Parts: sequence; C-alpha cells; structure tokens
Amino acid sequence: MPINVGGKVDVHAPRDQVWESIFDVETMKSVIGRVPGITLERLEQTDELLYELTATVGVAAIKGKYDGKITVLEKIPPTHVKIKGEGKGGGNFTSGDVTLDLTEAEGVTEMTYAGIGNLNGPLASLGQRLVDTVGKSFIDQGAKIFASEIEARVAAVPVVVEAPPPYGVAFQALVLFVILASIIALVVILAVQSWPQ
Repeated sequence: MPINVGGKVDVHAPRDQVWESIFDVETMKSVIGRVPGITLERLEQTDELLYELTATVGVAAIKGKYDGKITVLEKIPPTHVKIKGEGKGGGNFTSGDVTLDLTEAEGVTEMTYAGIGNLNGPLASLGQRLVDTVGKSFIDQGAKIFASEIEARVAAVPVVVEAPPPYGVAFQALVLFVILASIIALVVILAVQSWPQ
C-alpha cells in the first residue's frame, strides 16, 4: 500500500548547519525520540551511507517493533539528499524513498521533503485513509521536530565576540605622550615642593 508524503518546513539556522545535522547520529536520536508514537531503542551508523535502527512504532493498540535501515542514495552537499528506508517487524514490511532539498532564504533554510512509502502486511489491511493519515503525521511531526532540534542546537552554540581592533599608532602615541607628560609634571611638582624656600 503506497503512502505519499511531502511538505516544507522553515529552519531558523544556516543551510550548512542544517545539512550537517541531517547526517548527525545524535541529532537523529534526539529527533526520533521526540516523535510521538516512536520509541527508539537503537540507532547506529554502520558506514558513511548506512544507518541501522530498532524502534517500536505505533499508535494506540496498533504497535510493532521494527528493525530497519536507512541508506543514503544521493548526496549533493549542501542542497539535496535522497534516502531510502526499510523496516520489518510483526509481519509488516515497510520501505520508502524520500528526498530533502535545502534552499537558503532570508534568515532561514527552507527544507522541502517529498517521498513515497510502501506498507505490506497486516497493517496494510487497516485501509489507505488511516495509513495515509498516520504515516503523514509521523513525517510532518518529524520534520517540525527536526527543525526545532537544529534551532535549539544553534542557539546553544556560544557566540564569540571578537575584541575590537587595536587603535591606530597615532592614538597609541598620543596616549603614551599623555602618560609621560603626566609623570613628568608629577615629578616636577614634587621637586618644586621639596625645594627649600
């Protein structure tokens, strides 16, 4: 049974940081762990283009434990990635492809996603409408959580404020002259006061 997904979310972060976060295992764990209906047990990167995971996925009484893998099929930094996901568990088999495209806009990175998934097994008998609704909900919530996770990580990075450039040589010479003049004046005053009257 096919499931079509697609949408767009704005991420208030530079595109390069969004791109790096897509492939960061810790970011993935945090995002997946925050999607309602998904309990992540394991996620690891086995090579540059492959991730493996185990998770319990479901809503209400419809739950199942799935072992899956995510494979990066296309990678055009920092604008486009296509990934393939596969999972199986409880007699159900899922697979799907999704593309993410990142576009820089004023102050944000627009993340557009589109894909199609397939579901086979007992869950497919629930009906296209229910499967579409639940599948799209997982994807849309995941995209929004991903955006908020990146924004939180960007906000947590301390901003380094550089010291102002040193003043010019002329100003430094003036300061030195004022200091020397003050010292000389002080010495002269002390000397004059110590002279016998």
